[in-house]
Amino acid sequence: MKKNLLLILLALMVVGAVFWRFWPDQELSQVLPQISEEKVVVLKKDQPVPDGKEALKAMAAKIISRPVMVSAPLLEADRKRAEGKIKEISDLIREDYNVTYPWYDLGSYRRVIGDFEGAAEAWNFVPLIRPKDFVAYHNLGDLYGFYVKDYPKSEENYLKSIKNNPQNIQAYLDLATIYGVYKEKSDRTESILLQGLKANPDNPGLKAALEQARIK
Repeated sequence: MKKNLLLILLALMVVGAVFWRFWPDQELSQVLPQISEEKVVVLKKDQPVPDGKEALKAMAAKIISRPVMVSAPLLEADRKRAEGKIKEISDLIREDYNVTYPWYDLGSYRRVIGDFEGAAEAWNFVPLIRPKDFVAYHNLGDLYGFYVKDYPKSEENYLKSIKNNPQNIQAYLDLATIYGVYKEKSDRTESILLQGLKANPDNPGLKAALEQARIK
């Protein structure tokens, strides 16, 4: 079962770019995601913003040269597949760093192998070349909230994703879940769902989540 799950996860990473491209129109779950009771992981502070194309190119080169350090419990075949995909994606970025989808995929594979810092680096690069991007911010919100347990950073990134795309339904749902465990802001669960409904009237996923939150 565990082997099959890992294979499914890796397969999903391969089609990640297609998923993200059409994601706002996908069928959305009415069940809020769950947060596991894992220990908090501390990541390095965000890198300073580079100035100019050459600086961006140098930063991209540094990110893709990051060693592949597998810390997740992957089978040998899955590990080799992930390492191969990371190399393939890195080669694409080396040819042209100014394309978003390889960065999405690089972050996804880094996350799968347990390299959360590498994932954060990849996704944080996207807004430097596409300030209005919402996907990378969403992925960062997910990473910080559900993997790293840095709830302030998770909130910050989900809100940026929502600002860039108010129709990003899943961001409202995920952030509502984060508020459920973010003690300092636990009273904001309903408000973020209401904000989502204001931007997306009568959305069934948001309505179901709001009903669930009010029952609790």
